[in-house]
Amino acid sequence: MAYKAPEHYHVKVRVYNNEIDFGKGVAELLRRIAATGSLSAAYKSMGMSSSKAWKILRHAEADLGFALVHGSTGGASGGGTVLTDEGRQLLERYTAFDMAVQEAAERAFEKYFK
Repeated sequence: MAYKAPEHYHVKVRVYNNEIDFGKGVAELLRRIAATGSLSAAYKSMGMSSSKAWKILRHAEADLGFALVHGSTGGASGGGTVLTDEGRQLLERYTAFDMAVQEAAERAFEKYFK
């Protein structure tokens, strides 16, 4: 049987200090929070439970050593959730890093398998 090169690949990008807990899912949750101003709207649009959303945020925050989001409770303005400055910076850097890694992986895949 002749060698047949793989047709696809997959690369996961995660950043962390001690526990692997900031990757595509947390980044997408942060993007949706930034877009909607609401943690609830963000996790619901992802089909995620409230407890899961809080769990992944708190684990990432504990490992990274800073808050990713800041929430305010109801009242006249209705409350909401926003990214902290650190959360916004991390999301921007993670997004750029992920893009660079994916582009490098594509070049390497083409070199070795095409």
